[in-house]
Amino acid sequence: MLDKPSRFLYDIDIETLSVTGLQLNEAVFGRENDFSTLQNSYRRSVSGEHEPGIGIIVGPSGVGKSVLAHRLGGYISSTGGLFLSGKFDQVQQAKPFSAIASAFNEYCVKISNEKGTSRLQEVASKLRIALGAEAHHLVKMIPNLSIILGEHAGDFDEDQDCVAAQKRIHYLLYRFIDVISSFSGAPVTLFLDDLQWADPSSLSAINQVLMIRSSTTKRQFFFLGSCREEGLLQEHPFGNMLSKICHFGVHTTEVTLACMDKDMTNTLLSESLSLSPRLTWTLSELIHHKTKGNPLFFSQMMISLCKDGLVWLSLSRRRWVWDEEKIQSRKLPDDVAAFLTATIGKLPKDVQTALCTLSCFGARSDYALIKALEVGLGFPLVEPLDSAFAEGLLDKANGSYSFSHDRLEEAAYTMIRADERCLLHFKYGVALASLSFDIQDDDMLFIAASQINRGGPAAVEDAVQAVSLANLNLITGQKAMEMSDFSSAYSFFDNGISFLRKRHWQEHYNLSLQLFESASKCALVAGDIVSLKLLSEQVYTFAQSLEDKMNAMFNVVSALSYASQLPESVNETILVLSQLGEELPESLSEPQIMLQIEKTKAILEGFSDQELIEYKRMDDPLKIMAMKFYARLEPSLQQIKPDAQPSITLKMVQLSIAHGMSPMSPIGFTHFGQLLVRLGNVKEGCRCVKIAQRLLDKIGSKEVAGEVIAVGTQIMCFVEPVQATLESYVQGQANALAAGDTHGAMFNIGFYVGTSFWSGMKLPVCRERYARAHKLMEEHNHLTWLAHIIHMETNVLTLMGEQEDTAQSSGSNGTEIQLGEDFRKENQHASMTYYFQKMYISFMLREYDQMKDCAEQYFEYNLRSWAILYIFTAETYVSGLVSFWIYRQSNDPKWAERGCKAVFAMKKWAESSEHNFQQNAYLLEAEQAFSNNDIENAEALYEKAISASRRHRFINTEALACELAGHFYTKTEKHDKAIQYFMQAHEKYHEWGAVAKSNALFEFVQRVLGPSSSISDSLPDSLYSTPSTHQNGHGDKKVRKRE
Repeated sequence: MLDKPSRFLYDIDIETLSVTGLQLNEAVFGRENDFSTLQNSYRRSVSGEHEPGIGIIVGPSGVGKSVLAHRLGGYISSTGGLFLSGKFDQVQQAKPFSAIASAFNEYCVKISNEKGTSRLQEVASKLRIALGAEAHHLVKMIPNLSIILGEHAGDFDEDQDCVAAQKRIHYLLYRFIDVISSFSGAPVTLFLDDLQWADPSSLSAINQVLMIRSSTTKRQFFFLGSCREEGLLQEHPFGNMLSKICHFGVHTTEVTLACMDKDMTNTLLSESLSLSPRLTWTLSELIHHKTKGNPLFFSQMMISLCKDGLVWLSLSRRRWVWDEEKIQSRKLPDDVAAFLTATIGKLPKDVQTALCTLSCFGARSDYALIKALEVGLGFPLVEPLDSAFAEGLLDKANGSYSFSHDRLEEAAYTMIRADERCLLHFKYGVALASLSFDIQDDDMLFIAASQINRGGPAAVEDAVQAVSLANLNLITGQKAMEMSDFSSAYSFFDNGISFLRKRHWQEHYNLSLQLFESASKCALVAGDIVSLKLLSEQVYTFAQSLEDKMNAMFNVVSALSYASQLPESVNETILVLSQLGEELPESLSEPQIMLQIEKTKAILEGFSDQELIEYKRMDDPLKIMAMKFYARLEPSLQQIKPDAQPSITLKMVQLSIAHGMSPMSPIGFTHFGQLLVRLGNVKEGCRCVKIAQRLLDKIGSKEVAGEVIAVGTQIMCFVEPVQATLESYVQGQANALAAGDTHGAMFNIGFYVGTSFWSGMKLPVCRERYARAHKLMEEHNHLTWLAHIIHMETNVLTLMGEQEDTAQSSGSNGTEIQLGEDFRKENQHASMTYYFQKMYISFMLREYDQMKDCAEQYFEYNLRSWAILYIFTAETYVSGLVSFWIYRQSNDPKWAERGCKAVFAMKKWAESSEHNFQQNAYLLEAEQAFSNNDIENAEALYEKAISASRRHRFINTEALACELAGHFYTKTEKHDKAIQYFMQAHEKYHEWGAVAKSNALFEFVQRVLGPSSSISDSLPDSLYSTPSTHQNGHGDKKVRKRE
């Protein structure tokens, strides 16, 4: 009363209330703390100082989740923000991504109304740049986007990689949100209601949007969702998604709403009736007892009591009055659902029929759909629905009818007899189907097909209709695929298959082939290998030609590859290639491979670059398919059988020359360039890479652009400064994600973080890049790539002195278990990486015994690989340094031989790129001279290594060269020089960010070269730290004993 005295001190407006009836207050009573929590979460998310977060409102139906969300929306709008909303529907009849699409369609209309403004022009310009040539794919999801872009939907490529298509739409949606939340001039909030009914494709899109880090610091975005309690259960798709993104550090605020208690109920009643709480207490107790404090039940009961004359407006007393005895004696249903059903049951029959019909189509239906149904069904709907609107059961706005609450929709639906529902759905769908084709309305087509499928095959009248409905599902599924909603598409194809009768392969071959083949594509996207194999077996059995089997076969080998079942994927691929007439030799000796490489090289030398770019296009469908299988085989062999990889590369180039260029040809040319560089022909290798990159645009090979850019950039590091190549990986990642190629994106991310480290990037920057890469690879379940970066990430943290803290908070134990010994047994390349990284960190920490053990294991796995990438040169460099140290300790000549091989390789690479390799070559030569007791040469070479590292800005190599020079002078008992070089190393390690390493070096010098004053007096105060005093924001660090 004290908060709102005007409601109690003045007479109520009798004249108005006598016309309108009781007006219930929609304020969210008792939710102030919840509202404040969401406010704070919103402010934090859009402040620009934090990554965008999410807010989730949870509670039972009717408790006021949507009201609280829209109250926050009112606050957001009043402060200049944009509040966009969409609602998921229990009856999944709308077009794909309907809830998300409706929200962003709303935004596009709002922004397009600002014609001529600078904001519209900036947003349109940024969107064109961000979405690029792929914009038309997003226009299919958000039609009103074409108003801003002027873009129209392009044609759907049925041969596209469906996994790539799904990832592409996720990335484009993320880019769209990134732009509008950064350049709209206002924070953007996306509210999605009833997430417990969200479809898998929408959840997958939401997941990606929330997981991918913004590309701009200007992003102001907040995601708000609501769901019932069951939506948060781990086994529920939304609950599972939420737990995953929380695991990856996305800030989540959860608000749980409960029903009103007695005091809150009385407060709401008191304000609604404009009476003192003392006067309304007994009535509020009665109502609370019957409604259990459910706000929806409360409002509907008050409306019912007013209609029945049990609560009325007294003109003489000028206030609301009621009959407590009659209210108490009145029998009411125990829950809101039964109460609402009883309320609908009191309406006229035609209104009940209209509401039941509307409920079959979900919470909301367009006016045009209702009119179409009127025509198709032959009975009135619009007029009865207007009557329901007058009763407050429906809302009517923006050309559509919607239930005032989803519980009203559920109540209307339960009034239909269970045995009649399927027949009604089928009847409604058939009535709409032909009309949807006549007026070319895809939205209506999705609704019609969904209604028919809810009826199912049992409702079909005859065989002719069954075939017609199977074809209808094929068409609808294909349209869903065009929108990259493969979950809905699979449902349509699966339903289409269910309508097929016996002998369908013989009588309706093309229809059957398309349904089974399309369903197998969707199963591939879902990672459902069991369904994929069952569907594919049908195609294998009944397909009338090898060509008709190929797509199903490709889906199977792709699924095995994505699931990291590489041996099985390789075997299946080789089997398919043999059926295509592509026989691969069991194994080729090194001389045979060399001969084939020289022959292929000679063929290419007969063409100019431009002639290869303009070369004829491949038109043989079987050869085109063979190229796809070869491209799939290439990376798998690199992991499990690298000595066989050259055969595949050579085949791809030879097929391209013999039959013309295919979209996969750039892969072949890129890897052939890698072979040439491996053999020392850097110039010709780089030529092949440049041809491959030009072919990408000429042929339109978007789906392989990521891999070509990543591998090609690694090869170009043999001629270009490595630090200058890093941005190429960023662009490669963006291109790959825009094409939906997560495989190519992982290539670029993996090379980006690895190259960043070896190029001397400051370790704090490397740490952030590795953390982002780890997060993305784990999210996409890319175990093969994750196995290559996870140990390097640990090494970065160890060098910085942060490994223990991160291990406790990373939450990646499950991933590390997956990448354990069993995984490494199947993937020899992962084993090599594991032992190399262990060897490297042991070498850096001067732990000789562990280093030697790891080196032995590493060289056991040192597979005969024809691949050469810049990051692989680090293995040559480090293994050479390790070999010379072991040789000096063991005097075993095999280690000297290994070190000498590393020197030879590094000097060869330095001939093509002095910038990238000269300092490494000098340092290896210095260690070689040290091992040969060539003191004078060693002194000169250490100094050359330090000087070259400084000149070429490799601070990591400079620090290591200074340290190894210090160890050299310690062994030769020139302690003053040793201290001088150790001091330089200590300073450079600090500058690099390797705090734990610099502290360990300090400890070593203290222990080996004498009292602390001998070095500490020489060090600047800013660099003086010991393991016991340095904290770096993480507390004291322990340092293991080292040799």
